[in-house]
Amino acid sequence: MPNDTPSPCMLVEDFLWPLLIVQPRGAVPLAHFEEYLVRRLTYLRRQEKHVVLFDMRHAPMLPSEIRQRQSEWLKQHAALVEAQVLGHALVVTSPFLRLMLSTFHKIRPRNSRHLVTPHLNDAARWCLNVLEESGSNPPTQRIEAHFGLKPH
Repeated sequence: MPNDTPSPCMLVEDFLWPLLIVQPRGAVPLAHFEEYLVRRLTYLRRQEKHVVLFDMRHAPMLPSEIRQRQSEWLKQHAALVEAQVLGHALVVTSPFLRLMLSTFHKIRPRNSRHLVTPHLNDAARWCLNVLEESGSNPPTQRIEAHFGLKPH
């Protein structure tokens, strides 16, 4: 019997919408990544602006085939991503990967805002600020409570 639940190695949480949290856990097989991309597209098609927090603390560097597939998917859905995503924050603990990502974003800037940080709380606060600045009505108290942020 097929399993219709999302892959446990690519957790996607929307309980704080319009903050979407994506957490790769360990090595991610390409088939599971494809499942994630299908699910991600459903959020983009909602036609609701949102922010994405990628928590990469529990994931090794993604293999080249997944990075290539993600690049293709982003090109294919660039207009939708640009229209619906207000920004994205990446939580990366490896200094080398943070440097690579920061350099990539400077060389190939996108229209949406982004943050690369080693701290989950910094990423969550940044996402909340982006949502508030956009005029969105985020669940501020729930986001602050979930991440242990001090109210501002």
